[in-house]
Amino acid sequence: MIGNLDPRHREATVIGAGISGLMVAYTLKKRGYRVRVFDSSSRPGGLIETRTTAFGPAETAAHSLMVNDRVSGFFDELGVELTPVRPESKARYIYRKGKMRRFPLTFWETLHTLRRFFSKPTRPIDPASTSLADWARAYIGEPVLRNLLAPFVTGVYAATPEELLLSTAFPSLVPTDPRRSLFWNILAARKKPGRDKNRPKMMTPKAGMESVVRKLKELVGPDLHLSHPIEELQDVPNLVVCVPPPELARLIEKSDPDSANALRAVRASPLVTITAFARSMDFQNGPPRGVGVLIPRNEGLRILGVLFNSSSFPERVIEPETVSMTVMLGGTTDPDAVKLGDEEITGLITRELGALLGFHGNLLHREITRWSSAIPVYSRSLQDARTLLSKGFFSKPGRVLFTNYSKDVSIRGMIDALRLLS
Repeated sequence: MIGNLDPRHREATVIGAGISGLMVAYTLKKRGYRVRVFDSSSRPGGLIETRTTAFGPAETAAHSLMVNDRVSGFFDELGVELTPVRPESKARYIYRKGKMRRFPLTFWETLHTLRRFFSKPTRPIDPASTSLADWARAYIGEPVLRNLLAPFVTGVYAATPEELLLSTAFPSLVPTDPRRSLFWNILAARKKPGRDKNRPKMMTPKAGMESVVRKLKELVGPDLHLSHPIEELQDVPNLVVCVPPPELARLIEKSDPDSANALRAVRASPLVTITAFARSMDFQNGPPRGVGVLIPRNEGLRILGVLFNSSSFPERVIEPETVSMTVMLGGTTDPDAVKLGDEEITGLITRELGALLGFHGNLLHREITRWSSAIPVYSRSLQDARTLLSKGFFSKPGRVLFTNYSKDVSIRGMIDALRLLS
């Protein structure tokens, strides 16, 4: 979040009715503000949508979230029931050398990593300008970067560790003392006040991710104005902006041209999400078990990862002998994936699910969603834009930027940030 509310006024105008805008509007209404929300789209929720199919629900974007105590309390307030991952299906995999592995490092790579973990960094780093990749090379080594960290961040951010600025994407990894080992810095971080000591749990709304949007829409009520494009930002008491970088750049171009230019330099990762349904009997070694699998970019597959929906959560398929999976394509390493036609995508994922999971049949159904600009890349360009925005348009009391790029990309991070609204 960038900026602060003006406490002299108990009214607010929210621009954007994605998940961030709806959460802000609900929170402010709960605190006694008179709130109006405007969005040019005919439906709220932004990327989040749960489609109904003859085989089960299909999510267009996130299919779950990480839940801590604050997130759990927020969903309890909304009256949205969360479902945890099945106890027997918590395994997570990395695909390496033709196999799905729960731990992808070799014996010697593991020894190398342990030595690095307890040693001083191989090179000094500047936390303010270091990429996630350079941090990993300095503290834990190339094997972990290539086979664990890279597939993880590609699965979450649809970008590479080289593109992500450490202090922007993973501020918790910024070392307290850059000269000391990662082990020492972890111990130091544990002593910091305010740290959440409970490990977040992976959960999903029982009725689908869009149930959160529907509930927030209901609670915001008639103050939500859809199909209402905003041509320019008015100087109103407590303006909260919740729109993507290109739209924000357009809206502030005249009043803050430097920030607008910086926003245009912020890249966004393209992404294709495919919810695929298949028969259990069409998997050579049985249907996939666990949460999912991520694929490093050097393993010869175009798929970024596969989430095992029906293995992870109940009520994700209508028939018990059906499997539901979410397949991810694209990202900054494969931007042309969004240009593929439906049949090209179907053929591609069918072949690669064969190599990955032993799938040898035809898909029963697939729901394909293309996002040309899905997730802002948490790069130095984004950090530069944040800095300019905090000194420019959002430096005035009563102006707030609350989005998935103003602080944290996750729903959990945005819910955590709601407490800072003041």
